[in-house]
Amino acid sequence: MELTKHARQRAAQRSVPESVIAAIYAFGTPYSARGCTGLRLDRTSIELAADDLSPQELARLRRFHGVYLVTSGATVVTVAHATSRRFH
Repeated sequence: MELTKHARQRAAQRSVPESVIAAIYAFGTPYSARGCTGLRLDRTSIELAADDLSPQELARLRRFHGVYLVTSGATVVTVAHATSRRFH
């Protein structure tokens, strides 16, 4: 997983640590995002992560529920918080 300069800037602006980005990249629920792939941190992906993360890491991950990544191949293009219920 590689982050673009834009993704690094957005993650810093939105206070999303790189460890959370890595967890979303590994466990996030994929969806189509205008020719790219989005990965969102939802309830399902948090449950998947529970098997591999410590209780402290899992508690930290839960605080970022709703954060999503937009990826192109193995590159993270941007990081953001979901602002509306677009995902069901």
